Amino acid sequence: MGKLISIRDFTFTYPDQVSPALDGIQLDVQTGDFLILVGATGSGKTTLLRQLKRELVPAGTATGDVEFAGQPIDQLDHSISAQRIGFVAQNPQTQPIMATVIEELTFPLENLGYSSTEINSRVAELANFLGLDRLLQEQIKNLSGGQVQLVNLASVLALKPQMILLDEPTAQLDPTTSQNFLNVLQQIHEELGITIILSEHRLSRVLGLANRLVVLADGRLIYNGGVSQGLKKMWETSDLRAFVPAIPQFFLMHHLGDDTLPLSIPRGRQLIEQGKWHFKSQIKEKQPVDQSNEILTAKDVVLHFPEKVVLQQLTLTVHQGEWLAIIGKNGSGKSTLLSVLTGLRKPQHGKVRIENKLVWKMTNQQRLHQIAYLSQNPTEQFLGKTVREELDLQNQLNEAPLDDTQLLALMARLHLTKLANQNVFDLSGGQQQLLGLGLVLVTHPQILVLDEPTKGLDPNTQQQLGNILRQVHHEGTTIVMASHDMDFCARYADHCTFMFNGQVNLPTISRKFFTQNFLFTTAVNRLLADQVPTALFSQDVRLSNHTMKGGEMV
Repeated sequence: MGKLISIRDFTFTYPDQVSPALDGIQLDVQTGDFLILVGATGSGKTTLLRQLKRELVPAGTATGDVEFAGQPIDQLDHSISAQRIGFVAQNPQTQPIMATVIEELTFPLENLGYSSTEINSRVAELANFLGLDRLLQEQIKNLSGGQVQLVNLASVLALKPQMILLDEPTAQLDPTTSQNFLNVLQQIHEELGITIILSEHRLSRVLGLANRLVVLADGRLIYNGGVSQGLKKMWETSDLRAFVPAIPQFFLMHHLGDDTLPLSIPRGRQLIEQGKWHFKSQIKEKQPVDQSNEILTAKDVVLHFPEKVVLQQLTLTVHQGEWLAIIGKNGSGKSTLLSVLTGLRKPQHGKVRIENKLVWKMTNQQRLHQIAYLSQNPTEQFLGKTVREELDLQNQLNEAPLDDTQLLALMARLHLTKLANQNVFDLSGGQQQLLGLGLVLVTHPQILVLDEPTKGLDPNTQQQLGNILRQVHHEGTTIVMASHDMDFCARYADHCTFMFNGQVNLPTISRKFFTQNFLFTTAVNRLLADQVPTALFSQDVRLSNHTMKGGEMV
């Protein structure tokens, strides 16, 4: 063990910015560390990660020192930086350079002049180690997000790095695929001893892998140490409380346990049994949705691409005023289904109707005021103008456009007022998602269709988005969303359904849906399955066999 990274009094300011993105950072990383970077959007996580790889250092003004193995980062030879420091980005699709998997794995080795014998040896070993041996000849564009992210990791590992930097590598992946990726990462860390620095918003699956937690807030390092104490620090910080995962959050909220918080469901169950704690339900049931009025129907829909059938005799009914969540893995066909429901894609067979009108026979203007669609990548719907200009242009499509007062009120509702004159491509991912929502809300649609609305969002922005959608829903808008975010679906949707094999199940009331499942459900539901099987969140129960005095359990 030895010091691999040393950061001393480091401050970094982007061009044309007054406030520094990083301010007075002091941090050491030891060889073999598995370090998690945590912080809200804009806290400086990505900026800090990019300071640790010469090729990725952004333009700006820096003071202080950043060293790798005793040598300043900016003086590292490019070939040394390429080989010894790997980087995996958030969006799997942005990193590959070549067309096929085998070309992507061999490219970095060929680029650095390795012999054919060495290249073949390393690629063979990596492909078998990571389970990519059957995909070597596949086109990368045909792979799932999880498979592409594994290829990205493999291309980094091909150079035998000492350290790998990962910037929210599972943000675009469904829970099962995320866990598979993290299992591989854990194996790499434990068996190869590679130092790992990973920034992440969704902490429930990664904290158990880490030996240290580093917390950033407004460019400053506010915590550097053990995981349990770091979670307590986050719980005490209003802007970071939502980042604490469900299991440690449960114990903090109910004032349970000792200095070491449980990070997993098995450990949480063990502590509950040891403490002989018993819980009672305090669930407030939602009012049932009136299901007498059908507003959106799909019947016997079939859609197939040359390589596979995506929708197979699919039938679905959505009722007026409903909030329906469609859950399923990446590649299950959720996005394709939404494109059919909104009339963006016509199936080979079957019909989709909005209030008895065939959706693909409606004019664009008719669809605009009845059904609005927000894709999982909102930038696809941007024109590259300022926030206000984008909203103004969309507003002009209204038969009765919003006046300035109404438009300003919408911007305030979406927390976009201060960003009115900023170019849309300069916004953070969360801000872009809120603007995308604004573009679909400005036309006051009857039905709002959302594709993975929380993808890549930090917990604070997720809460903002959820509260806005809840208000819109209460005002009478019907919402249909595809998502693999179990907690978000359970907290906000009225009904849920599961999509697989080109079909959807009959939608079920959300609490019933999640309490009937044992894999696709919330962490708290699994934690309390034996005591309060209908609980989904920490707030759903209260401790029944202890009382609190002065903040202490008695």
